[in-house]
Order: sequence, then structure tokens, then C-alpha cells
Amino acid sequence: MQYKNFTLLVILIIAIAGCDVKLEGQTTSTATPGFITATLPATSMPLPTQTPLPSTPVPTLSPIEGATTTQVNVRAETSTASENLGMIAQFSKVQVIGKDASATWYQIVYTDSPTGTGWIRTEYVQVNASAEIPVIELGTGNGSGASGLVTQKINIRNGPGTTYETLGVLNPNDVVFITGKDPSGAWIQIEYTNAPDGKGWAASGFLQIDHAASLPVIGEAEQTPQAPSDIAATPTVKNFSAMRDGDSMGNPLAKATIAPTSARALQVNGDVSAPEGDNEDWIEFSSNSQAVVIQVLCSSAALQVELWNNEASVDGFLLACGEKRVLSIIPKNTYVLRLSNPVSNEFRYTKYTLSVEAVY
Repeated sequence: MQYKNFTLLVILIIAIAGCDVKLEGQTTSTATPGFITATLPATSMPLPTQTPLPSTPVPTLSPIEGATTTQVNVRAETSTASENLGMIAQFSKVQVIGKDASATWYQIVYTDSPTGTGWIRTEYVQVNASAEIPVIELGTGNGSGASGLVTQKINIRNGPGTTYETLGVLNPNDVVFITGKDPSGAWIQIEYTNAPDGKGWAASGFLQIDHAASLPVIGEAEQTPQAPSDIAATPTVKNFSAMRDGDSMGNPLAKATIAPTSARALQVNGDVSAPEGDNEDWIEFSSNSQAVVIQVLCSSAALQVELWNNEASVDGFLLACGEKRVLSIIPKNTYVLRLSNPVSNEFRYTKYTLSVEAVY
């Protein structure tokens, strides 16, 4: 009986203790979520950069087609004293790519040149779109940066005076690069490739120069005054003789065929003097018309004009400067004009521009 009571007592104690039993070492677990959120370190976002737009292409002008009105020399530079690169026949097509600032020379495509280009005189080329031809700035390596235009056929000397040796000749509309002037301003030093040192001197009176006063002075003023004959500060036309160019009836100064499909007119610049210098110029032409109009613009009052055909003079007259004269001709025959100063006991120098235009 006592054993039974003891057993019941033990069961009762166990039952009471089970209602609040906590085992040592047991920890309370927490529910684990079904996913894990990771926190990444902050990263800097690059700022947007502006994409440069493609540059606008600079328009390039296409060559302008022209045609020679006579046989013409191609030069390396804008001067008849520069290297002769070759010759282009009359009525040949040329590709003009530029002109000098004075518009007296065209730069053309010329494959026989080392540079692929050359220069020809504008007066011997017919171009329809001359206004679209760009101006090419010409420069010089060691000069003043200035340039000048020859207005008369002139001697180039190795010093600033008429007593110095003559190095060569420049013709009207040649472009020269200027390196300076003498103290008096009467003589201009230019780049001249035919000189031993590459320099020559020209009288300033025969050069058209912008801003001549700003040119650098070369050399010192003379301590003793020169005789008037040695000073050419203001050369006069009267004392200037036309250079002999060696032309003749069989070897004319210029020649051209005048026709509607090619050149409708011929224009020639030249000069004559008498009794000293070159007193005559010969110009050859032919035309399919029955008449031509000739006109001379000149520095004197008049020129003596003769018309030759088959080595015989068929007409002769005194043509006043600015006057026009109609000449009857046989179509497709070759004629030669002889221009000279009127006979006189006085010295005469005449610079002229002759034009011959067909009448249809």
C-alpha cells in the first residue's frame, strides 16, 4: 500500500513538472525566409558624354573647263621668266583650278609638271565661268610677303640702277615677289630665279605694288649723289625702248583662228618703239567670216597698221587709239597684221592692246 502511494506521488510530481519543463542547452529557433536579399556596395554612374558631330565637309570647286585661243607656254610660276614646263596647242581644252590675285594668270591641271599643275596667261584662255575661279594666294619663302605686277616690258638688273648688269627681261602682267626696296624707293628688289643669288632689281615705275611704303629698305643711302642718268626713280615712257622679241611675218608674236566654235576674238598685248628698240609686231589670224573688226587701245595717239596676205600688203592705214576699223577678208585665208609707230624724227614708245573680232 505504501509502495502504491509512493508510485502515485512520483507520477504526480512528474506531471506537474512537465507543464513547465525547459531543457538546458535548448535555443529558440527563428523561421528562415525563403530568399536572401543582398545589399550591394554603391557604384558611381558615369555621366553621359556628348558625341561630337561629324565636321561639315568643305566644298571643293571642280575645275573649270577652258580653251586656249592660241599656242601658249605653261610656266612653273606666274612669270614668263619662270621655268617653261611645256606648250599647249591652240584650241586645246584646259582645266582651270585657280587664278592669281591680279587675274592675269590661270593655274591649270598639267600632268607633265612635277606638281601636276602649271600657269598660263588668262588673255590666251577662254573660260565661261571665270567668276567661279578661286584666287590662289601666292607666297614667297624669304621675301616681304608682297607681290607686284609688271606693267611694261622691263630689264631686271643685279643692282638698283641702270648702270648695273642686265640679268634678263620681264614682260607685262608678270607677277613678281618683292623682297624690299632701295633707300630712295626708285628700285625694287625681287626674287629672280635667273640671277646667281636668286635676286634682281626692277625700276619701281614699271611695277604695280600695293603698300609700297611699307616695304623693307635694303642697303644704305649713297653718301655721294648719283648722276641723274644713274637714277631711275621716275622712269619715263619716252626713255624706255621696247625689247626686241624677234617676231616677223613668218614667226608672228601671236596667231589664232577666229571662229564661232572656237575663239570669236583675238586679243594681244604688246609694245613698239622707234627709232630705238622693237619698232614692229606681227600678229597672224584667219577666220571663216568675210570681215573682221580691229581696234587698238594704246598709250600714244595712233599706230600704223598694215594688213598682209600671201606675203603681200593688201591694206595700210593709221589707226587712232580707240578707233575701230572693219577689214574685208577672204574666209579661211591666213592674214598677218603689222603694227608699228608712225614715221617720226622723235622717239616714240607705244604700249597697246589689239583686238580682232570676226563679223558674221
